[in-house]
Amino acid sequence: MIIDSHVHAGEYYKHFTASFAEEMMATTGMPPEALTSPEEKLLAHMDEAGVDQAFLLAFDVQRVEGFKVPNEFVAAMCARHPGRFTGFASVDAGTPGAAVELRHAVTELGLRGLKTAPCYLRMSPADPLWYDVYETAQELDVPVLVHTGYTPAKKADPRFFSPRLLDQVARDFPGLRLILAHLGTPWTDAALDLMARHPGVHADLSIFSWYRPAATVAAALAKARSLGVLDRLLWGTDHPFCTMTDSVSRMRELAADASLWPDGAALTEAEYASLMGGAAAALLSTNHGGEIR
Repeated sequence: MIIDSHVHAGEYYKHFTASFAEEMMATTGMPPEALTSPEEKLLAHMDEAGVDQAFLLAFDVQRVEGFKVPNEFVAAMCARHPGRFTGFASVDAGTPGAAVELRHAVTELGLRGLKTAPCYLRMSPADPLWYDVYETAQELDVPVLVHTGYTPAKKADPRFFSPRLLDQVARDFPGLRLILAHLGTPWTDAALDLMARHPGVHADLSIFSWYRPAATVAAALAKARSLGVLDRLLWGTDHPFCTMTDSVSRMRELAADASLWPDGAALTEAEYASLMGGAAAALLSTNHGGEIR
Protein backbone atom coordinates (compact mmCIF):
# COMPACT_ATOMS: atom_id res chain seq x y z
CA MET A 1 0.00 0.00 0.00
CA ILE A 2 1.27 3.47 -0.93
CA ILE A 3 0.09 6.35 1.26
CA ASP A 4 0.92 9.98 0.50
CA SER A 5 1.14 11.51 3.97
CA HIS A 6 1.02 15.17 2.91
CA VAL A 7 -1.57 16.29 0.34
CA HIS A 8 -3.22 19.71 0.36
CA ALA A 9 -6.92 19.99 -0.26
CA GLY A 10 -8.38 23.17 -1.73
CA GLU A 11 -8.82 24.82 -5.09
CA TYR A 12 -7.23 27.96 -6.44
CA TYR A 13 -10.44 29.71 -7.38
CA LYS A 14 -12.29 28.72 -4.17
CA HIS A 15 -9.81 28.88 -1.31
CA PHE A 16 -6.37 30.37 -1.88
CA THR A 17 -5.67 34.04 -2.52
CA ALA A 18 -3.88 34.96 -5.72
CA SER A 19 -0.98 36.56 -3.84
CA PHE A 20 -0.40 33.49 -1.68
CA ALA A 21 -0.56 31.19 -4.69
CA GLU A 22 1.95 33.35 -6.56
CA GLU A 23 4.40 33.32 -3.62
CA MET A 24 4.10 29.59 -3.02
CA MET A 25 4.32 28.44 -6.63
CA ALA A 26 7.14 30.79 -7.66
CA THR A 27 9.84 28.32 -6.58
CA THR A 28 8.23 25.36 -8.36
CA GLY A 29 8.29 26.68 -11.92
CA MET A 30 4.52 26.31 -12.07
CA PRO A 31 1.92 29.10 -12.43
CA PRO A 32 -0.10 30.30 -9.41
CA GLU A 33 -3.16 28.53 -10.78
CA ALA A 34 -1.37 25.20 -10.19
CA LEU A 35 -2.02 25.59 -6.44
CA THR A 36 -5.20 23.56 -6.69
CA SER A 37 -6.41 20.03 -5.96
CA PRO A 38 -9.78 19.51 -7.65
CA GLU A 39 -11.28 16.30 -6.32
CA GLU A 40 -11.53 14.25 -9.50
CA LYS A 41 -8.18 15.47 -10.80
CA LEU A 42 -6.52 14.57 -7.50
CA LEU A 43 -7.99 11.07 -7.55
CA ALA A 44 -6.87 10.60 -11.15
CA HIS A 45 -3.35 11.71 -10.26
CA MET A 46 -3.27 9.27 -7.34
CA ASP A 47 -4.36 6.47 -9.67
CA GLU A 48 -1.70 7.40 -12.21
CA ALA A 49 1.03 7.34 -9.56
CA GLY A 50 -0.22 4.14 -7.91
CA VAL A 51 -1.05 5.95 -4.65
CA ASP A 52 -3.72 4.10 -2.71
CA GLN A 53 -4.50 6.65 -0.01
CA ALA A 54 -3.60 10.16 1.09
CA PHE A 55 -3.59 12.27 4.21
CA LEU A 56 -5.76 15.18 3.05
CA LEU A 57 -5.03 18.45 4.83
CA ALA A 58 -7.19 21.39 5.82
CA PHE A 59 -5.27 24.66 6.19
CA ASP A 60 -6.29 27.50 8.52
CA VAL A 61 -4.24 30.66 8.03
CA GLN A 62 -7.24 33.00 7.92
CA ARG A 63 -5.96 35.35 10.62
CA VAL A 64 -2.72 36.19 8.76
CA GLU A 65 -3.22 35.25 5.10
CA GLY A 66 -6.95 35.88 4.82
CA PHE A 67 -8.07 32.41 3.74
CA LYS A 68 -8.46 28.84 4.88
CA VAL A 69 -9.26 25.41 3.49
CA PRO A 70 -12.07 24.50 5.91
CA ASN A 71 -12.28 21.35 7.97
CA GLU A 72 -15.79 20.80 6.64
CA PHE A 73 -14.52 20.85 3.06
CA VAL A 74 -11.93 18.18 3.82
CA ALA A 75 -14.42 16.09 5.81
CA ALA A 76 -16.85 16.10 2.89
CA MET A 77 -14.17 14.86 0.48
CA CYS A 78 -13.20 12.12 2.91
CA ALA A 79 -16.84 11.07 3.30
CA ARG A 80 -17.20 10.77 -0.46
CA HIS A 81 -14.03 8.68 -0.75
CA PRO A 82 -13.47 6.92 2.60
CA GLY A 83 -11.05 4.41 1.13
CA ARG A 84 -8.82 7.04 -0.44
CA PHE A 85 -8.53 9.96 2.02
CA THR A 86 -7.74 10.34 5.71
CA GLY A 87 -8.64 13.87 6.74
CA PHE A 88 -6.56 16.19 8.90
CA ALA A 89 -8.20 19.22 10.48
CA SER A 90 -6.48 22.58 10.83
CA VAL A 91 -6.92 25.16 13.60
CA ASP A 92 -5.25 28.42 14.62
CA ALA A 93 -4.26 28.64 18.29
CA GLY A 94 -4.14 32.42 17.91
CA THR A 95 -7.92 32.39 17.48
CA PRO A 96 -10.06 31.66 20.57
CA GLY A 97 -11.74 28.27 20.65
CA ALA A 98 -9.12 26.36 18.64
CA ALA A 99 -9.16 23.32 20.94
CA VAL A 100 -12.95 23.18 20.82
CA GLU A 101 -12.81 23.40 17.03
CA LEU A 102 -10.37 20.49 16.92
CA ARG A 103 -12.61 18.38 19.15
CA HIS A 104 -15.58 19.10 16.87
CA ALA A 105 -13.55 18.23 13.77
CA VAL A 106 -12.55 14.86 15.21
CA THR A 107 -15.68 13.79 17.08
CA GLU A 108 -18.32 15.27 14.76
CA LEU A 109 -16.67 15.60 11.35
CA GLY A 110 -14.66 12.39 11.57
CA LEU A 111 -11.25 13.87 10.82
CA ARG A 112 -8.34 11.81 12.13
CA GLY A 113 -5.42 14.19 12.54
CA LEU A 114 -4.43 17.83 12.89
CA LYS A 115 -2.36 20.01 10.57
CA THR A 116 -0.85 23.17 12.06
CA ALA A 117 1.01 26.01 10.36
CA PRO A 118 2.69 27.97 13.18
CA CYS A 119 5.18 30.00 11.14
CA TYR A 120 2.43 31.01 8.69
CA LEU A 121 0.49 32.27 11.71
CA ARG A 122 3.56 34.09 13.02
CA MET A 123 3.62 31.92 16.14
CA SER A 124 6.04 29.45 17.62
CA PRO A 125 4.76 25.87 17.71
CA ALA A 126 5.82 25.99 21.38
CA ASP A 127 3.70 29.06 22.14
CA PRO A 128 1.57 28.29 25.23
CA LEU A 129 -1.52 29.16 23.18
CA TRP A 130 -1.06 25.83 21.38
CA TYR A 131 -1.06 23.80 24.58
CA ASP A 132 -4.83 23.40 24.86
CA VAL A 133 -4.80 22.17 21.26
CA TYR A 134 -2.00 19.69 21.94
CA GLU A 135 -3.72 18.47 25.10
CA THR A 136 -6.92 17.88 23.13
CA ALA A 137 -5.06 16.08 20.35
CA GLN A 138 -3.30 13.89 22.90
CA GLU A 139 -6.60 13.10 24.62
CA LEU A 140 -8.29 12.25 21.32
CA ASP A 141 -5.19 10.30 20.22
CA VAL A 142 -4.85 12.02 16.87
CA PRO A 143 -1.45 12.80 15.31
CA VAL A 144 -0.39 16.42 14.81
CA LEU A 145 1.39 17.35 11.58
CA VAL A 146 3.34 20.57 12.16
CA HIS A 147 4.85 22.65 9.39
CA THR A 148 8.59 22.81 10.00
CA GLY A 149 11.26 24.21 7.72
CA TYR A 150 11.36 26.91 5.09
CA THR A 151 8.38 28.33 3.23
CA PRO A 152 8.38 31.02 0.52
CA ALA A 153 5.25 32.62 1.97
CA LYS A 154 6.25 36.24 2.59
CA LYS A 155 4.12 36.74 5.69
CA ALA A 156 5.53 33.64 7.40
CA ASP A 157 7.91 34.33 10.30
CA PRO A 158 11.37 32.70 9.81
CA ARG A 159 11.92 32.65 13.57
CA PHE A 160 9.50 29.75 13.71
CA PHE A 161 10.86 27.59 10.87
CA SER A 162 13.16 25.35 12.91
CA PRO A 163 12.02 21.89 14.05
CA ARG A 164 14.06 22.41 17.25
CA LEU A 165 11.10 24.43 18.56
CA LEU A 166 9.14 21.19 18.95
CA ASP A 167 11.60 19.76 21.46
CA GLN A 168 9.81 21.31 24.44
CA VAL A 169 6.42 20.29 23.05
CA ALA A 170 7.57 16.67 22.80
CA ARG A 171 8.82 16.85 26.39
CA ASP A 172 5.60 18.36 27.69
CA PHE A 173 3.32 15.98 25.76
CA PRO A 174 5.06 12.57 25.71
CA GLY A 175 1.86 10.86 24.57
CA LEU A 176 1.37 13.16 21.59
CA ARG A 177 2.30 11.83 18.16
CA LEU A 178 3.99 14.66 16.27
CA ILE A 179 4.88 14.68 12.58
CA LEU A 180 7.53 17.16 11.43
CA ALA A 181 6.51 18.25 7.94
CA HIS A 182 9.19 18.34 5.23
CA LEU A 183 11.74 16.74 7.60
CA GLY A 184 12.35 20.31 8.74
CA THR A 185 14.12 21.21 5.47
CA PRO A 186 16.82 22.54 5.49
CA TRP A 187 17.24 21.60 9.18
CA THR A 188 16.99 17.88 8.46
CA ASP A 189 19.72 16.84 10.90
CA ALA A 190 17.95 18.71 13.69
CA ALA A 191 14.69 16.96 12.79
CA LEU A 192 16.31 13.52 12.87
CA ASP A 193 18.02 14.28 16.17
CA LEU A 194 14.65 15.34 17.61
CA MET A 195 13.14 12.05 16.45
CA ALA A 196 15.97 10.14 18.12
CA ARG A 197 15.29 11.90 21.44
CA HIS A 198 11.51 11.47 21.40
CA PRO A 199 9.83 8.19 20.35
CA GLY A 200 6.55 9.98 19.62
CA VAL A 201 8.08 12.25 16.98
CA HIS A 202 7.76 11.30 13.30
CA ALA A 203 8.52 13.23 10.11
CA ASP A 204 7.31 13.28 6.54
CA LEU A 205 9.53 13.58 3.48
CA SER A 206 7.28 15.94 1.54
CA ILE A 207 9.13 18.44 -0.66
CA PHE A 208 12.49 17.26 0.70
CA SER A 209 12.55 13.86 -1.01
CA TRP A 210 11.88 15.32 -4.46
CA TYR A 211 13.39 18.81 -4.53
CA ARG A 212 16.71 17.93 -2.91
CA PRO A 213 19.34 15.93 -4.87
CA ALA A 214 18.94 12.17 -4.64
CA ALA A 215 22.27 11.76 -2.86
CA THR A 216 21.23 14.33 -0.25
CA VAL A 217 18.01 12.44 0.40
CA ALA A 218 19.90 9.15 0.62
CA ALA A 219 22.31 10.65 3.16
CA ALA A 220 19.42 11.79 5.36
CA LEU A 221 17.76 8.38 5.14
CA ALA A 222 21.07 6.71 5.98
CA LYS A 223 21.35 8.90 9.07
CA ALA A 224 17.78 8.03 10.02
CA ARG A 225 18.68 4.35 9.70
CA SER A 226 21.76 4.79 11.89
CA LEU A 227 19.69 6.60 14.55
CA GLY A 228 17.02 3.91 14.52
CA VAL A 229 14.23 6.24 13.37
CA LEU A 230 13.79 5.22 9.73
CA ASP A 231 10.55 3.45 10.65
CA ARG A 232 9.07 6.80 11.73
CA LEU A 233 9.63 8.53 8.40
CA LEU A 234 6.61 8.87 6.10
CA TRP A 235 6.72 9.45 2.38
CA GLY A 236 4.69 12.43 1.22
CA THR A 237 4.65 14.89 -1.66
CA ASP A 238 3.10 18.20 -0.54
CA HIS A 239 0.90 17.90 -3.64
CA PRO A 240 0.20 20.09 -5.61
CA PHE A 241 3.69 21.53 -5.04
CA CYS A 242 5.16 18.21 -6.17
CA THR A 243 3.69 15.53 -8.40
CA MET A 244 3.13 12.09 -6.98
CA THR A 245 4.48 10.39 -10.11
CA ASP A 246 7.81 12.23 -9.88
CA SER A 247 8.15 11.60 -6.16
CA VAL A 248 7.34 7.88 -6.43
CA SER A 249 9.98 7.61 -9.16
CA ARG A 250 12.54 9.26 -6.88
CA MET A 251 11.82 6.81 -4.07
CA ARG A 252 12.15 3.86 -6.45
CA GLU A 253 15.49 5.29 -7.54
CA LEU A 254 16.65 5.42 -3.92
CA ALA A 255 15.65 1.79 -3.49
CA ALA A 256 17.45 0.67 -6.65
CA ASP A 257 20.69 2.67 -6.83
CA ALA A 258 23.13 1.85 -4.04
CA SER A 259 25.69 4.29 -5.48
CA LEU A 260 23.59 7.20 -4.19
CA TRP A 261 24.04 6.07 -0.59
CA PRO A 262 27.04 7.10 1.53
CA ASP A 263 27.33 3.57 2.94
CA GLY A 264 26.43 1.82 -0.31
CA ALA A 265 23.32 0.28 1.26
CA ALA A 266 20.14 1.25 -0.60
CA LEU A 267 16.65 0.85 0.82
CA THR A 268 15.64 -2.72 1.54
CA GLU A 269 12.22 -3.96 0.50
CA ALA A 270 11.00 -3.67 4.09
CA GLU A 271 12.36 -0.13 4.46
CA TYR A 272 10.81 0.93 1.18
CA ALA A 273 7.44 -0.54 2.18
CA SER A 274 7.59 1.27 5.52
CA LEU A 275 8.46 4.63 3.97
CA MET A 276 5.87 4.39 1.23
CA GLY A 277 2.92 3.50 3.44
CA GLY A 278 3.65 1.15 6.29
CA ALA A 279 4.75 3.86 8.70
CA ALA A 280 1.74 6.02 7.86
CA ALA A 281 -0.64 3.11 8.41
CA ALA A 282 1.05 2.24 11.70
CA LEU A 283 0.78 5.86 12.84
CA LEU A 284 -2.99 5.67 12.56
CA SER A 285 -3.41 2.07 13.71
CA THR A 286 -4.08 3.11 17.31
CA ASN A 287 -6.03 6.20 16.26
CA HIS A 288 -9.63 6.50 17.40
CA GLY A 289 -10.83 5.99 13.85
CA GLY A 290 -9.20 2.58 13.49
CA GLU A 291 -6.59 1.19 11.19
CA ILE A 292 -6.23 2.27 7.58
CA ARG A 293 -7.53 -0.41 5.26
